[in-house]
Amino acid sequence: MANSAIKTVLTAAHWGPMLVDTDGENVLASRGALPTRHPNSLQTVVQDQVHSPTRVRFPMVRKGFLASPSNPQGVRGQDEFVRVSWDDALALIHAQHKRIRDSYGPSSIFAGSYGWRSNGVLHKAATLLQRYMSLAGGYTGHLGDYSTGAAQAIMPHVVGSNEVYQQQTSWPLILEHSEVVVLWSANPLNTLKIAWNATDEQGIPYFDALRKSGKRVICIDPMRSETVDFFGDSMEWIAPHMGTDVALMLGIAHTLVENGWQDDDFLARCTEGYTTFAAYLTGEQDGTAKTAEWADWHARRRFWTLLPFCQRR
Repeated sequence: MANSAIKTVLTAAHWGPMLVDTDGENVLASRGALPTRHPNSLQTVVQDQVHSPTRVRFPMVRKGFLASPSNPQGVRGQDEFVRVSWDDALALIHAQHKRIRDSYGPSSIFAGSYGWRSNGVLHKAATLLQRYMSLAGGYTGHLGDYSTGAAQAIMPHVVGSNEVYQQQTSWPLILEHSEVVVLWSANPLNTLKIAWNATDEQGIPYFDALRKSGKRVICIDPMRSETVDFFGDSMEWIAPHMGTDVALMLGIAHTLVENGWQDDDFLARCTEGYTTFAAYLTGEQDGTAKTAEWADWHARRRFWTLLPFCQRR
């Protein structure tokens, strides 16, 4: 490179392998490390992330708390913050931690720090915090995660396993065997930019292949997403009013039953409660059949209910 002081570092983040240019003190630029026809915009913003003026670069303590930790003054959200040394910050944290633990016991300490980890797990906040709190005498933790908390609870009862963290259908199988692909409130062109560890950047090329395959692709989403724009005229975009997707599901289900398109053998063999659901769906239970027309009426009613609020906004 022209400037020998500038070094290019190969690294990785949730948004994939990257090459980062640095002079040893500052990030100068970043870009994807793998050749691709679909550049990932997140791979170019490392400089902005590291040197953002909104980033907290030093320990800061609320002024009213710093003046009197045992009887804090000032108002949270309004009080100004004061920069302190790392030693002072750690001393304040230790004193408050000890006070709370001694006064209320280990169950009063919620070690619930949650967030994405570094790829090497070196800086996984939750693990490090919980390890420290275990050594200190115990804590209150949490189960599950924010991404799949409801799915983890219900799916073992619905499909017999915690499906969300098991191997999903592969892209080649979808391309080979599907006739219609439905994306229900999903925006893969955005979410495929990241991964739990580091994305291998294979997802978007498969969506490009799906776009060129001629298969029928339907996106159900109140918002016109990047995925809809990516597919263009080759995708059918259905935009229900927000909060009416369950009505749409019921209308679809009623249409299937009305035409006898449901798989009765599968329902009898692999499900429970269908009879109760069918009674609600057909209106036997409450006198209202959940037809496609009913779903359309429900969606329009929801729209007119929300319209005054939207106008006030």
